[in-house]
Amino acid sequence: MNLELIELYPSPFSERVRWVLEIKRLPYRRRSYQPLADEAQLREQTGHTTVPVFFADGELIGDSNAALEWIETHHPAPALLPTDPTERLQVRAMELSATEALAPWARLGFIGRVKTRGLQPLADHFATKYAWSPQREAGTGRVLRAFLDDLNETLAAGRYLVGDTLTRADVTVAVMLATVFGHPPDDLFVLDARMRSMFGLPCGDEPALESLRRWRDDLYRRHRGGRVAPA
Repeated sequence: MNLELIELYPSPFSERVRWVLEIKRLPYRRRSYQPLADEAQLREQTGHTTVPVFFADGELIGDSNAALEWIETHHPAPALLPTDPTERLQVRAMELSATEALAPWARLGFIGRVKTRGLQPLADHFATKYAWSPQREAGTGRVLRAFLDDLNETLAAGRYLVGDTLTRADVTVAVMLATVFGHPPDDLFVLDARMRSMFGLPCGDEPALESLRRWRDDLYRRHRGGRVAPA
């Protein structure tokens, strides 16, 4: 088995693949990627301009959704997808909600924060790459908050999003919440203060969402398997 992950360490999408690989107890190599500096090399080597990129026994996978599908197909135990088709559909729907809506919407807020701080050239690079504008940030922010409120109410009734055991839905939502709350505290996730301050949205500090933040941190403590650290 030959597995390698090209990762941007703080990225929730990279953390998502790492977490699943480690739940499955699969040995893999980690290769660090830096925005701007490594983009040309990444495109030349893989044909992709974003990470994670997952090399899986000779197969090149440039998407975290596809990476998790490969892992589950080739290494089904311990299972992170329910056998019941309705619950399995619910897991997939939650994953797509988190990766294709929650994280991209919150990323626009992250870009707005980077631009406000004048962190160039990253600010303009990310704004162009992800089609940021003040109008898009404001519009998606309202929908994002409604999504977070519904998620908060759903998790008030139980420890897991689907069923009564850990699934990929829990892992995916937990990691993507870094875009809203910032990363888990230092005893769970190693990150320097400057980078930590760049993540999170103003709504993440509101008391009404504190129980959702606690759910995320508790899930890390119970299921992540140790303190996350750079390679």
